[in-house]
Amino acid sequence: AALMDSWIGNTKQSLIKSWGPPARTTSDGADGEVLVYAYSSYNAYNRYTMYDYKMFYAHADGKIYHWRTSMSATPPQQVDVYLR
Repeated sequence: AALMDSWIGNTKQSLIKSWGPPARTTSDGADGEVLVYAYSSYNAYNRYTMYDYKMFYAHADGKIYHWRTSMSATPPQQVDVYLR
């Protein structure tokens, strides 16, 4: 959590420079964006792919204000990014 917390207040440009391009960028439902990083692993025995997600939420000014992690079998282009 400390690594993820260290990005709060930094810019999405700094994040991209450090982590590379995200798998997906989409709206946060307001004026900002969500940068979705996805790391996949394939389970050959059960024949499915799991994704380890790191999501960063940035305001319109590019400053990161929130993050979350999750694991899901849902691919990056379909994963739910909205905060509830």
